[in-house]
Amino acid sequence: MLVSVRQTAFFALLFFAVSPLYAKYKILELEVKPALEYKAHQDFQGIVIGAYPYDNLGKVKQVFDTDKLTRKGFLPVLLIIENNNNFPIRVFEEEIYLIEKSGERQKPIRYIDVLLASYLKKPLSESAGEKQLHLEKVVKKEILLDFEHKSFGEKIIAPYGTDYGIVFYRFPDEGLEGSHLYLPEIFNLTGGEALMFFEFPLK
Repeated sequence: MLVSVRQTAFFALLFFAVSPLYAKYKILELEVKPALEYKAHQDFQGIVIGAYPYDNLGKVKQVFDTDKLTRKGFLPVLLIIENNNNFPIRVFEEEIYLIEKSGERQKPIRYIDVLLASYLKKPLSESAGEKQLHLEKVVKKEILLDFEHKSFGEKIIAPYGTDYGIVFYRFPDEGLEGSHLYLPEIFNLTGGEALMFFEFPLK
């Protein structure tokens, strides 16, 4: 498993920081394998990308101690990127698309919006800053930290390095069969240019 010292330290600190009042939500360790070991993967341009969709409640509860994501129709996808080049690369979460069987392109959903939709009865139409403040009032601190820590966000991956995180989508109405992940821009930071796009089946 590719579990970093940074991640181990995070879980240890979070465990001791959480009071008994919040003991009901468990922080679950994110288990990660080499990208090529996942059924959904692509090896191209010196980069290996692996993906694992948490496409049912049992799988979701391996990583998040809640059933709200499944009940609200969210699809978390673990993404592992291995950079086997001699230059660093940059990957933005918002440029990792889910292409449904119908051809519809889904943009990823920020973890903040996933939590707001999961824990509020009515949607909010506020700015990002206002959403963050509202979120801190209605979602327990350890849940917020867990989602923030595990979400993909922006990654700068060093030469011969690996990084990973979870990207959130809406579960396709037609299911995952025939769906693809599409990454149009992985950026070569040394050359100052984008690599060719990546696209591969998610199932």
